Amino acid sequence: MLIRAIALSIALVIGMAAPTTAFAGGDDYDAANDVKGAGPAYFGFVRDTRGSPVTDAQVVLQPKKGKAVSLKSNVLGLYRGHISKDVLPDDVQVSCAKAGYKQTRVNRRTPPGNNTMFVETECTMQRQ
Repeated sequence: MLIRAIALSIALVIGMAAPTTAFAGGDDYDAANDVKGAGPAYFGFVRDTRGSPVTDAQVVLQPKKGKAVSLKSNVLGLYRGHISKDVLPDDVQVSCAKAGYKQTRVNRRTPPGNNTMFVETECTMQRQ
């Protein structure tokens, strides 16, 4: 009886910790619908200088012209989102910010060939 009560308590705690809303970079990623009608997928990780994920960092995709898109990194430091399909990937600057950190490096990886559907950018941040 005690084991069953403990198991039920653990199940309740896990269920309560599950995310209830989806956001860019969240765990509810739907790859099948990721690019429908949108521009390239911008994605990457926000990590500290030791390589550990930086959770809830603000990631801003700022095109030369047009409206910026603000995203948040998830528990793994992952973010993903889109800007209008009319904006060229080379015209978008990616920056990361979080209280207590400063951005030290942004590393953009270009996919092989002429693939403009995905833009991977990694932000490195240092604790202050």
